[in-house]
Amino acid sequence: MDEHFAKIRTQLSSKLPNQQMHATTLLAVEETLREGGAEITPTAYFATLMSLLDQQKSDPEAEDMRSAVLNLLAIVFPNIPVGVLRSQYTATLSVFTTILALQPPPSAPSMRSLVTCIEHLLIAQDSAAWTDTATLKALQTLLILSLDSRPKPRKRAQEAVRNIVTRPPLMMVVHPGMKVVVKTTLQILKESGSGVASAAGSKDKDQATQMILHTLQLVRMIGKAWPVEEFLPLCDILLHLPKLNNPYLTSSAFQVFESLLSPKESPDAPTVVRQEETPEQTSTETMEQIVSRLDKITQVMSAVLELKPNANDATLMPLWLDVVRAGFVESSRLQHIMKTAGHGAQIPQEAIVPLVQLFKVIFPNLDSSNPVSVHNATVDCLKQLISHCITDEMIDAAVHEMKVNRGQPQKKKNIIETISTTIKGGFDIRFQSSWLGILDILKTFFERLNHAANPLLVSFLPIIDELRFTPAFTQKAHLDVVLSTAISTVGPRIFLDTLPLNIDNPEERKRGRAWLLPLLKSSVTNTELEYFSTTLIPLADRLNQKAQECRENGMMKKVYETLIGQIWSLVSGFCDLPVDMEMAFTKQLAERFSNVLYSVPDLRPVLCQALTSLVVRNQAIIASSDNDEILERKYLITKEEAQRNIELLQQYSRPYLMVFFNIFQATLPQFRGYLLEVMRMFLSISTPTDLQETFSAVLVQLNTALTTVQPPIQQGDAPPASHNLMDLADIMVPYVDGQSMANLYNVVVSLFANDADAALQKKAYKIVNSMAETETGRVVLKSNLDELMRNILDTTAAASATAKRARLSLIGQVISLLEPTDLYFVPSILSEVVVATKEVNEKTRDVAYALLVAMGQKMKAGGVISAERVGDMEGGAVETPASIGEYFTMVTAGLAGTTPHMVSAAITSLSRLLFEFHKDLDPAMVSEMIGTMHLFVNSSNREIVKSALGFIKVTTVSLDMGVVRPHLQEIVSGMIRWSHEHKGHFKVKVRHILERLVRRFGYDDVVAFVPEADKKLLINIKKRRERAKRNKKNGSAGMDMDDDEETEETDAKKSTKPLYMQTTFGSAYEDALYGSESDLSDDDDDQEEGEGKVQTKKSNKKKQGADAWIKEDGDTPLDFLDRTVVSRVTASHPSTQTARKVKDLSSAFKTSSDGKLVIDDSESDGEAEAEEVDEEQMELDQAENNYLESLKSLDGFTRGQGGKIKFNKTNKRGVVGKDEDTEMMDAGGPGPIRSKGPKEQRPTKVLGQDFKAKKAGGDMKKKGRVDPYAYVPLTSLRKGAKEGLSLTNKSKQDKRTKPKPTRRS
Repeated sequence: MDEHFAKIRTQLSSKLPNQQMHATTLLAVEETLREGGAEITPTAYFATLMSLLDQQKSDPEAEDMRSAVLNLLAIVFPNIPVGVLRSQYTATLSVFTTILALQPPPSAPSMRSLVTCIEHLLIAQDSAAWTDTATLKALQTLLILSLDSRPKPRKRAQEAVRNIVTRPPLMMVVHPGMKVVVKTTLQILKESGSGVASAAGSKDKDQATQMILHTLQLVRMIGKAWPVEEFLPLCDILLHLPKLNNPYLTSSAFQVFESLLSPKESPDAPTVVRQEETPEQTSTETMEQIVSRLDKITQVMSAVLELKPNANDATLMPLWLDVVRAGFVESSRLQHIMKTAGHGAQIPQEAIVPLVQLFKVIFPNLDSSNPVSVHNATVDCLKQLISHCITDEMIDAAVHEMKVNRGQPQKKKNIIETISTTIKGGFDIRFQSSWLGILDILKTFFERLNHAANPLLVSFLPIIDELRFTPAFTQKAHLDVVLSTAISTVGPRIFLDTLPLNIDNPEERKRGRAWLLPLLKSSVTNTELEYFSTTLIPLADRLNQKAQECRENGMMKKVYETLIGQIWSLVSGFCDLPVDMEMAFTKQLAERFSNVLYSVPDLRPVLCQALTSLVVRNQAIIASSDNDEILERKYLITKEEAQRNIELLQQYSRPYLMVFFNIFQATLPQFRGYLLEVMRMFLSISTPTDLQETFSAVLVQLNTALTTVQPPIQQGDAPPASHNLMDLADIMVPYVDGQSMANLYNVVVSLFANDADAALQKKAYKIVNSMAETETGRVVLKSNLDELMRNILDTTAAASATAKRARLSLIGQVISLLEPTDLYFVPSILSEVVVATKEVNEKTRDVAYALLVAMGQKMKAGGVISAERVGDMEGGAVETPASIGEYFTMVTAGLAGTTPHMVSAAITSLSRLLFEFHKDLDPAMVSEMIGTMHLFVNSSNREIVKSALGFIKVTTVSLDMGVVRPHLQEIVSGMIRWSHEHKGHFKVKVRHILERLVRRFGYDDVVAFVPEADKKLLINIKKRRERAKRNKKNGSAGMDMDDDEETEETDAKKSTKPLYMQTTFGSAYEDALYGSESDLSDDDDDQEEGEGKVQTKKSNKKKQGADAWIKEDGDTPLDFLDRTVVSRVTASHPSTQTARKVKDLSSAFKTSSDGKLVIDDSESDGEAEAEEVDEEQMELDQAENNYLESLKSLDGFTRGQGGKIKFNKTNKRGVVGKDEDTEMMDAGGPGPIRSKGPKEQRPTKVLGQDFKAKKAGGDMKKKGRVDPYAYVPLTSLRKGAKEGLSLTNKSKQDKRTKPKPTRRS
């Protein structure tokens, strides 16, 4: 509501009278409420607007006022409490009824607003109000309006009726007004249907048809709210409509059928929601309703099947198929609910979906002679029937029957086999145009049968294979999709037995299918691991043997190596939840995997991924919420089997960890990602004993490596053993016990002082950070907290730059572990954290800022600071209470630093802390800090001033006006001296702060403290702000910065999130410090509006895109490595760089009746002078165009850096090429270095190409154009002889080779 009203208020000066009326009315209502001292709430709006509407309800001349009031009420009504609407129901409905009875009726906008008000009024009423006649009459009025001839009021009324009947009162399943809706709609459909059948004239028939169409649209929108007991009467009418031979009525009837029969999961079906309930609390159907609805759907679908239209009908056949799909899918859903609830015996025999009959009736629609729309609808219908109507019982029965009757002829085909036979018939030539759709149906068939596709659908594989090798069939990608689905359902064993690869010993007349290997890689899952170990690994070994034999034939060796890699890449799919893991994952296979990991580095990623999948997928099965029956049907595995698989892997966890550790140390750090993941997985399943033994071995090796002198590392070499072992220890930290973690802590804490190896020091900090992230590690650190704090303080000077971020993170963890009595650590470490806010690394700065805030939160929580335990604190009380004020006092001490860097860091830290804790500080302390900053703003050191300006900006943005106003003079007078300094963006920063101050305190308050010599900047800011307001008021792209400020403050007040979350990027502090910059152009600094000139420069807000463009030549790609690419960069959009149009002289003369030009002599000198001026202007324009063409055309030239002239050299395609050997320097400049090869002839500059004669050697004059002169710059004429520019279009070589003229010639 507030957003709508805010938009309406801005329309007070609109050029549209209705918008002005709406804004005027709203402002008048709000002014009335303010004068009365009432709180502006939806209820107050409602009372005032209804009082105003009651006064204007019968006045025929007050239509504009009523329209404005109704529009405002339509916005207010959704926000009015239900109790208010119920208490004012009678009076409100009476006013609305009076307006509806007016003649002439209200306009369409007024009617829509009125319908919205009535809708929300009726929805709010309880069951008692619906027994009143007036309420039912109001609903009938909406029903009548839902048949209105005006489209927008009709649609709004239909939506209102739908919203009302789908929200019944509390404790009611069916809305009490539904009886009125049903009775009215059925009566209209019957009468209108009779009217269409018996209409004498076309006009009456059209009116009756329109009435039926509008009513059917209403019924379609009501959808699932239609009562079950009234289902058959409606279906009888709908089934009668196709008999009227009107395609529009038939189409609408089928659409209503689809809406009524669509399942509840359909997004188009409306949801019935009870009053005062959320949409998630929808009512559930009772078993009686389900049985009744199933019975009605069965009867309706039996009748619908008899109404099948012609297969060539591109309009009705898709709609009929949609009805069939929706009806039978809903029937299957209801039957599934009944079976799940144990009422399967109540399902009537007639309700079972006749899949065989449906496929026989629908599948012939895929004949090539039928329209494409029929093909698409048929494919979609059959896919839905397969997905939802084939039950698990059908699949189990088919599998059982095939196993029993294996090798014997069957007397009667089951449903699955019948559907398979029908789909196989679709690969006949008569269905050729629909083969893609049939393949899509087959894919859905494979997916529905899942693992039962073996053996039910194996017979399709040879058909697909034959089609795959058919040269005429070009859609091989669709076949590959079906084959991938078949692999994942049938399984690779059966699939490859049916379609063998034939790459080992290919015999004659056998097709090689190496192209199946990529499909197998992406499709194999949840299958038999034994097949990979017993069949594919030996195949890879045989291929490896052949590759070794092909020493002379390098090409074949490469082919065999590629095939070996593709075969081994399948291991990740076979390890993705194998169904026979207990039997297949033997000691031999585990050893083979280990050997391959050691010997073939290229296969390490895929093998590690496979071993990771073994752990992850089995753990997912164990954690699944599904029962064993569902899991076994989906994955052929139970939770118990998955648990046994994990126990099997535990036996190999320690040997594999040793393998991973060895490979880890031999792999460069940038290639270890896959190893980290697999190691974490195997560590998570290892037994405590294995973990303890493994970690002890790593720790022993780490101690040995740390005591061994390491040689210097060259770039590109593998890291030393100590680094690798530290990484391994970091990985194992989350999984080891307390004692092991304590031993590791004792080893790594001593490395804090190792400044000789920065990488090792950083890893030590990271390990302790990892400890702090686990419960066991926090216990260990807490027991050694005093020692850890002492180590951190003692190693401050030894901390390297690379380890700074990890060190700060560890300090943050220590802060979180501090007891209230241990807060002496905060002042001891504070200086290091403050200085870290000026680090070069951005992430380190972020951690430092977060640590400052965390320390402030710790001090704010309270505690005691012992002065005796703080190393550099002298004098003072022995114990100081901790508080946020004391913390600020500590940080403020940094302002007395000896170096500008330290002072700047302290100011930056204070600004961050002030932004976070300004509400917790004493106003006197805040005022003192602002006054102190005035001294630093006047400093001569730029680094200090830059931080001080940032502090002032944060102060301006975050603090209350009452706190900042007393210091306004100091702030303005201190900053203004830097407004003339361009270095370091000081001028921009100052102007941004001044703009913020003007927004908050007003122009007059700020300009009073600006010296007279510097007021020009404030005047410029004021003018640009006023211009932005005018642009916004006139609908341009201007920006009202005051409105933005109000919006920001309002959003901050409304938001319930923490301040650091109220931003779209970074932290809220950085948004305040670096964001909120000027919304106005920086180019207007010292520019004032001249008299009689209109400023056309747009604001920076409009110009947020690129400030530069690159010109391109058509579709030719731009070569950014070309040296001439710089000349294509322009500061204006290329589309605007069009040549000035030359005035067409033909429009300046009269024409006779036969089309000839009539040129009269000028009768006055003025006319002659004007014509002369026009001709002169035209010649100048043409000259300018020719000059621009000489620069930009393919035959032109450009002048680059240093005065070089570069001709646009073209190739045969007309594409500008590189200007090799075409650069020339101005006089006095050094020329380019030339090669000693044969000298190439320089290209001839062609100017005036448009005037060149086609069949002669000279130029020709053209009608309406200037004489054929060459328009070139004077500089080019002056230097033409030196630069190879010839106005005769002939090169020097041509002049040299041309013979001298003789007397005879």
